Amino acid sequence: MSSFYEKHFKGAGGISELWRIAFPMIISSSFDVLIMFIDRLFLARVEPVQMAAMMTGGLTAFTAGTFFIGLLGYSGAMIAHLYGAGRLKDCSKMFTQSLILSIISYPLVLSLIPLCIASFRWAGHSPEQIGYETEYFMITIVFTTLFTLMRAPFGSFFSGIGRTSVIMIANFAGLSVNVVFAFLLIFGKFGFSRMGIRGAAVAVAAGSVANLAVLVCFYFGAANRTKFNVMNSFAFEWTLMKRLLRFGFPSGLEFAISLSAFTTMVTLFHGYGEKAASAVTIAFNWDMIAFLPMIGLQIAVTTLVGQSLGRKDEAGAIRSTWSGLKINLLYSGFMLILFLSIPSYLVKVFEPSVPTPGWNEIAAMAVPMIMMMSVYPISDGMFIVFSGAIRGAGDTTWAMAASAILHWGGALYVYVLTHVLQLPPVTAWTLFVLIFPLFGLTFWLRFRSGKWKGRNVIPDEELPLVPEPTPAIPNE
Repeated sequence: MSSFYEKHFKGAGGISELWRIAFPMIISSSFDVLIMFIDRLFLARVEPVQMAAMMTGGLTAFTAGTFFIGLLGYSGAMIAHLYGAGRLKDCSKMFTQSLILSIISYPLVLSLIPLCIASFRWAGHSPEQIGYETEYFMITIVFTTLFTLMRAPFGSFFSGIGRTSVIMIANFAGLSVNVVFAFLLIFGKFGFSRMGIRGAAVAVAAGSVANLAVLVCFYFGAANRTKFNVMNSFAFEWTLMKRLLRFGFPSGLEFAISLSAFTTMVTLFHGYGEKAASAVTIAFNWDMIAFLPMIGLQIAVTTLVGQSLGRKDEAGAIRSTWSGLKINLLYSGFMLILFLSIPSYLVKVFEPSVPTPGWNEIAAMAVPMIMMMSVYPISDGMFIVFSGAIRGAGDTTWAMAASAILHWGGALYVYVLTHVLQLPPVTAWTLFVLIFPLFGLTFWLRFRSGKWKGRNVIPDEELPLVPEPTPAIPNE
């Protein structure tokens, strides 16, 4: 038993060290999932089409900012490298470069509004769904996106230095505020007007404000001001900015390409009509429960890999990655059993409080869709862990290219299933989920090859200039 603990848990890169960072991030990601899950559950009680519109409207708004969120988020990996190398003052300087980019990126995201709204029509959604989608999308992209972009540098800083408990506290604050506002505004309780999907959008924005406020308070706390010298870090540093752009640009592009492809897949399924859109939304709501909490584990793997490589410890980086996979396999196995054992109950959770025409047809499609999701939790786990390790090592250009090919290849595949072959929704969904093992396998092969090693993510430390010694004057 002692040797088992030594092998898997103890020491640098072991499960114990990874879990210390991963657990708060998993909880934090779970809070993000709960925000979307609860809001959609509330809207399902009002009208299923509003629930479906929240998914596509919210995904579209988030997709518009994903390039910048991915770019800003990569500062966390760079801060992890700097922290591992003992360069604490550069950690806060890197945060400042990320903050500068977050301010610049907001107007660029807003410029995409006309294209995003047009995408609802191109997908062939019903006029009613387009109306709801547009309403939710506009509130989200104008208000929530601003706070999300501002949160990214703060969250990346705390994940990079391993203080993930701060992110957990901030996300809990956001969840609490969102749930209160969503209940009051969606249903019109305690004198508030019944706002439906518009109330859900306002609630998400309010939660984002609360989340950001907590992160700001912690960043400017006494401990940070002393340890990282944050008050003297607010200056443009081209050396750090150049590195962030070099490694973060492919990471941001990968995030944008991947999520835009995923949004396209969802939108194509919604093209079957409102009933199929509701069934797909129910299935994806449970998919979020399986997938998004593990994003917290991915961030923890990226952090430990970055810190290990900052210390020039490749063995520690490799061990951290395998520790992440072990944790993920346990969670993925649980979700697999859940999807196969009680799919009818999982669908019934979203049944409207007032009987809605067509609910039985929605449920008949959603149950087999949830059962088929049991195919890919483990392969998703491989993709999450190995992609986190590869990004943490700075192999972001390869990750971008591979992810783009896989995700947009998947989107094209879904288009053929849904619009060329015009297969029934459940058949198309079944064939769709069968491609996901390819994602995990691809990134595992890259990790196994070792080609991610040897990248210098952070600039060399600039040594202080030492004046040349004055040559001695020989005695005459």
